[in-house]
Amino acid sequence: MNIVAFKLTGDYAHFSHPATIYSSLTYPVPPKTSIMGLLGAIIGEREYYKLNDIKYSVKIDRQISKKSFVFNGIKFALSSSMHIKEGYQDASEKKQFYRELIISPAYTIFLNLEHLEECYQSAIIKNLKEHKSVFTPYLGINFCIADFSWIDIKSCSLAQEDKSDVDTIVLLDDFIFDTQNQNIKLTTARMACACEEGRIFKDFNNFVIKVGGESRVRAKNRGNIYEINGERVYFV
Repeated sequence: MNIVAFKLTGDYAHFSHPATIYSSLTYPVPPKTSIMGLLGAIIGEREYYKLNDIKYSVKIDRQISKKSFVFNGIKFALSSSMHIKEGYQDASEKKQFYRELIISPAYTIFLNLEHLEECYQSAIIKNLKEHKSVFTPYLGINFCIADFSWIDIKSCSLAQEDKSDVDTIVLLDDFIFDTQNQNIKLTTARMACACEEGRIFKDFNNFVIKVGGESRVRAKNRGNIYEINGERVYFV
């Protein structure tokens, strides 16, 4: 089977906007590019843009809780304050960096690997099942260490109806607003869906993300919605 799933957890997570390293805010869910980087770490593929052909989806398993942290750093750490030959760094100008972190994040990640090279498919499945990682996996930034666990898929079928209630993120273009559905909390985010060599992020799309409530999100079915272990999954 080309469709796999795993739990993704950690103490903290921060998924910043890929266009800048100075963004203080975090997406509530890992973008596809973050999952590509995570998989690259798991299988030892440094050029993780080669995993563009995966399709993915994510479901939030725990209520999103955030907290802002302050980090002390050198304002011009990578410019004229560096005195590499002399062996020191000018710390006269310090700066505080604010970063929003997700506390105790927990997600279910779904992958459709059918368009990925066979060597990558087998490596991803093997290491996820065996809970092995070549490099340290993390949730967005390197001090947010990630943990993952394999999920056995016991049932998987393609949804046939034109519209479906789903448990995962959906594209805004396919989102159907339901005035009868009051027990749900939603947000939107614009996230990258592909990456090129040199960490050039592209193919940005607007997503609707369920961050609270018991009800499902209603979406158009373009042949990309599956029922997996009783959950409706929208693949991007």
